[in-house]
Amino acid sequence: MTLMKYIPVAFAVALSIPAVADEMNAGTVHFTGEIIEPSCIIDGNDGKDNNVPLGTYPTSLFVNPGDESSLIPFDIQLKNCPLQTTGLTSVQLTFEGPTVATSNADLLSVSAITTAGSEAATNIGVAVSTLDRTETLLKMDGSEGQVAIDLPTNSDSVRGHFVARYRAFAIPVTPGPADADMTVNILYR
Repeated sequence: MTLMKYIPVAFAVALSIPAVADEMNAGTVHFTGEIIEPSCIIDGNDGKDNNVPLGTYPTSLFVNPGDESSLIPFDIQLKNCPLQTTGLTSVQLTFEGPTVATSNADLLSVSAITTAGSEAATNIGVAVSTLDRTETLLKMDGSEGQVAIDLPTNSDSVRGHFVARYRAFAIPVTPGPADADMTVNILYR
């Protein structure tokens, strides 16, 4: 009678041995990928820099704060970029530069960087936006999440389309050179 108790247990153990043997080496999973050094660089009209002429405008164009000059289109072209992959589909651009002495982080301060003249224009700044959202000014404080550019799928270069213009932040706007510099950073996320 006690032997009858052990027969079902022995039978269950015997049946499970082949199943364990089959599951132990059913196959191998190989994980593949690559870690890359970010490589996009700006391909500007002056090496890695871009020069964007904004034009010459009379002070009478700027009657009220918020008045703007014409939108001047320009591109930021990136070259030597990695091709788009599942883990890396786009690059993010951030922007930095000295801003006007107000709480506007979206207006670059003007100076006499390259244009001859004794004093820079006042009460005016340079505003930049993407070509498809001209009303939304880009922040010049390094903020993330403003511009993402899809990486290429079959070449090593991509471009982002932007516009720039002068924008009055106070009145009166005074005459003078109105140059500004903006630093572009590339983030891989």
